Amino acid sequence: MGYDGVLAVIREAARRAGEAALRVREQGHAGEVVGRGSGGDLTLRGDLEAERVAVEYLLSRADCAAVVSEEMGEKVVGGRGYVFVVDPLDGSRNYKRGSPLFAVSIAAAVGRTLEDVVAGVVYAPAMGLEVYAARGSGAYVNGRKLVASGGDSEGLVFVGASPKASFLPYAYMLGLSARGFIARSLGSASIELSSVATGGADAYVDAWGTMRIVDIAAAYLVVREAGAWVVTEGFLGNPPLLSLEERLAIAAARTESLGRELLELLAEQLGLEMGSIFKVVGPNARAQSPP
Repeated sequence: MGYDGVLAVIREAARRAGEAALRVREQGHAGEVVGRGSGGDLTLRGDLEAERVAVEYLLSRADCAAVVSEEMGEKVVGGRGYVFVVDPLDGSRNYKRGSPLFAVSIAAAVGRTLEDVVAGVVYAPAMGLEVYAARGSGAYVNGRKLVASGGDSEGLVFVGASPKASFLPYAYMLGLSARGFIARSLGSASIELSSVATGGADAYVDAWGTMRIVDIAAAYLVVREAGAWVVTEGFLGNPPLLSLEERLAIAAARTESLGRELLELLAEQLGLEMGSIFKVVGPNARAQSPP
C-alpha cells in the first residue's frame, strides 16, 4: 500500500474515531475518567472508545508493524508494515467541557522517527475540520490544497501551554505581546500546529520539553507538505523518536524569517535555544527556571 493509500485508511480511521468520541459526549459521559493511559494522563471514556475504534480499523485495513498510541501504549503487531501513531483525543480538557477544540490525530510512518512519517490526518469532528497530507502529495484542508506563505501576517502565534510546562509558556507570551504579536493557546497541539498550514495562525511554538510525539506527528507532516518552516528537538533522539517516552520541542511558522524571529525572542526572554532545550528543561518534570 502506497502513501496515498495509507492516507485514505487513516482518514477513515480518524473519521470513525471522531464520531465515536462525539457519541460518548452526547451520551453525557464526556468527563468520565476510566483510568490512566500509557502516556501518563487520565483516560476519559471518549479517549478509550475513540482509540479502540481507530486501532481496530487500522489493523483491519493496512499492514501494520506497530502502534504507538496515547492510551494503549506501544504495541508491536507484525514484522513489517506501517507504524501508526495515534492520539485519539488531542485536547481532552476541551472535549470534556463541551468545547469543539479537540481532534483525532493519526500518522503513518515507515520507520521509528518523526522524519519517517509519510501520511497524517488531524480531524476535529465537532468543527467539521479535516487537515491531512501524504509525503510528496501536498497538504489539504477539507479538500482544498494548502500552500503556506507570508501573506498579510498579523503576527498571530499559537503557544502550547500545557500545565506541565509551568510558567514558561506564559512568560513567553508576555514577551510576544510586548513585541506586538498576538499570542493565543487553544489547548490542542495538533489543531494549533495544523493552523500554521491552514492560515489560522502565523506560527506555533511549544519549546518547553513536555510535548509528546503522539500530539504532533500528523500535524508535523501537514505543515511540511504545505511548505511551512518547522524545527524540532527531541529528548531521546534527533529526529525525535516515535515513542511514548519521547519529549520534544517544536516551532513552526509560515515563513522562515518569522520563525527565526520567534526563536530569537525565546532565547532572549527565557534563555532557551532550539538544539539545547533539554539542557534547561526536564522532560519528565515541571520545567525549571532557566539560569
